[in-house]
Amino acid sequence: MTYTEYRQYMKNFFEQYYHKLSQDEISLMHPFEDKGKEMWSDDADPEKEWKKWKMVPADIKEEEIAGLENKIGAKLPLSLKAFLTVYHHYFEAPIGRNSLFQHFEGVLNAWNPVLVKCGYLPFTWDGEGYFIRCIRLAEMPDEEKCGIYQIDHEILFDFDEETVTQEEIDENMRLVSQNLLTYLDEILHDKDPESMQKAAKEAVVNALRDTCKIMDYDGLADKMEEEPDSVYEALKPVQERYALTDDDIEGILDELEYDF
Repeated sequence: MTYTEYRQYMKNFFEQYYHKLSQDEISLMHPFEDKGKEMWSDDADPEKEWKKWKMVPADIKEEEIAGLENKIGAKLPLSLKAFLTVYHHYFEAPIGRNSLFQHFEGVLNAWNPVLVKCGYLPFTWDGEGYFIRCIRLAEMPDEEKCGIYQIDHEILFDFDEETVTQEEIDENMRLVSQNLLTYLDEILHDKDPESMQKAAKEAVVNALRDTCKIMDYDGLADKMEEEPDSVYEALKPVQERYALTDDDIEGILDELEYDF
């Protein structure tokens, strides 16, 4: 794809994603100060701290892109360059903010010198704030083959920029999506890891309620103590549908203590 084609794709993505989130306006609320006034939506209440924001067309010069590349120590793929120069917005991770008064915030917050040294360009975090998401640059300039990977940020504390090896980072990376375009398309259509995890958790809760007649976490705890096999049996269809491992199921059940 050409840079113009990437920009058109990004324009369409941001507009569709904004429209999608606007169905539940709380997803577009932000605690603005006066410096963010240009991004208030037209119907924002100036008396309230939390205001709905709007996208603002970006006017970012090549000199600013060159400055960003110099700062992070990597040249931007055309797809990421387009991603950063079409609109200013307040989309949270796994997109990453790029506001009118804090350009490239998502990329700069995710940046890590160890990852850049090993050929991974960080550009955002996962929605839970555990994993740094990166574009793997090894296949450049063929951006369609530059996969999106993630790594647990805590692992990076174990590595020194001077001594870390490519193999050490590679073995801790997990593929998230084929490339930046598929990554965004999966987010738009709820096929990304966060959306799939949310759907899987909802399916687990529904199976517990419909099949096991468990209505809250206390009931789940009692059932797991008395008849754990019946719980796992009831969850097998969910496990197969979402390709969940036994550890995935255990993780979801643990999380239900706080949000059943």
